[in-house]
Amino acid sequence: MDEIYSKVVCRENQLNDLFNLFGDDNEPLPCSIFISGSMATGKTLCLQTVLNYLSYKHVFVDCIECYSSKIMFENILSALNDEDEDVKCENFMDFINCLNRLQNNYEPIVIVFDRVERLRNMDQNLLPVLLKLREFCKLNICTILVTHLIFENFNFKFGVREPIKLYFPNYNKEELFRIIFLYQKSFVQHLLNHFDIEDETTELIEKPELFANFLNAFLSVFYRPCRDLIELKHMARLNFIKYCEPIIKGEIQSNDLTKLWRHISPILKTSLELLYLRISDMRQFKPSPGKENSESLYAKEFCLEKTLKDELSSTKTFAQSFELPYFAKYLLIAAYLASYNPPKEDKRLFMKNHGKQRKQMRQIKAKAKINEKLSTQLGPKVFTLDRLLAIFYAILEDKIGLTSNLLAQIATLVELKLIAGSKEIDLDTAKYKCIVGYDFISAIAQTVGFNIRKYLYDFI
Repeated sequence: MDEIYSKVVCRENQLNDLFNLFGDDNEPLPCSIFISGSMATGKTLCLQTVLNYLSYKHVFVDCIECYSSKIMFENILSALNDEDEDVKCENFMDFINCLNRLQNNYEPIVIVFDRVERLRNMDQNLLPVLLKLREFCKLNICTILVTHLIFENFNFKFGVREPIKLYFPNYNKEELFRIIFLYQKSFVQHLLNHFDIEDETTELIEKPELFANFLNAFLSVFYRPCRDLIELKHMARLNFIKYCEPIIKGEIQSNDLTKLWRHISPILKTSLELLYLRISDMRQFKPSPGKENSESLYAKEFCLEKTLKDELSSTKTFAQSFELPYFAKYLLIAAYLASYNPPKEDKRLFMKNHGKQRKQMRQIKAKAKINEKLSTQLGPKVFTLDRLLAIFYAILEDKIGLTSNLLAQIATLVELKLIAGSKEIDLDTAKYKCIVGYDFISAIAQTVGFNIRKYLYDFI
């Protein structure tokens, strides 16, 4: 078990649950298991590790690739068949007949459906029959559904066998530190591949203590707005280069944590503007033939200086070319206004006849606060769906009704990670938060001719 724990860190409880559910070879498998959790929480990795360790015959089905039931059934049968032959399967009954013809002496078989939420758009009876697949065949077979949604989001038209539910929680700050720290050598190698560094400086950069100090500073800024391990690794890789820049130039000692924090802190806060956007990676410099090494080194240093500035300057260009529908742009603007305006100011900001407001002395003093306390710099606040729609209709000149297409565009914004929240639209309990920056939303507003500063409380 120690070997398994070393391969999949910070998931000991979930690994133990899977081992207990699968049991030994001679024990019957559970009929179905439902595994849920956010993106990049180790669901598929844990399943692959456990099934390979137990040597069970298993099949992983990516429901994005299998866009029809026929393709899905044929892929499963092809993986389970030892003989290399083309399998034809038109419907579920053919699938069951082919399974019953398998000769496996009641050996355990596990079928894993990854991203199973995609199957909700297929046949209505597909998910119910997959949950009780063992009732239709004579095999020791288990169906595992893996998704980032909860079981209640799967609406079944008729009664189904409720599966065993297993939840994978988000990684906490200490667990994210442990996981990203495992990639310390690859981070350092990525830096060395792009820049010519002296041997003495290389030894300083390769020290684990330096990378640990960087991770502590990085997670102190990025942990609250982002829990996605994949995105955190990407942003850490980009910012680690900026963290090591003054060490490479000899401006700051590697053990001077105070100066390093003062150097990287504003860069990390600025990098939040690029979170989830993936505009471009660190640019690789390729010297032209015949150039001297000094020119190559100078060009690489120049690239290091300009990388983050180029990323920020391209944010406006990227936002203006973002191909969003017309009403989706207004929904995103409304989401930004709902996140950065106090709810009590909505009447004054969005209604024409809101009445006069008497300025009190404490309001005047509050307006004179320093910029650090502005709402646009404190971060986005959570808002409800009804408030989002109210602001949307207030700023939209065209009069349109509340249609399913309009609500679907909210789910699209969540899918694009421009708004944080559930993709399932619930008019009573749905809550959202806009996670794009001011520069991005200003560029979006310019494409529709909307003056967003006029409706922001910080600029009144």
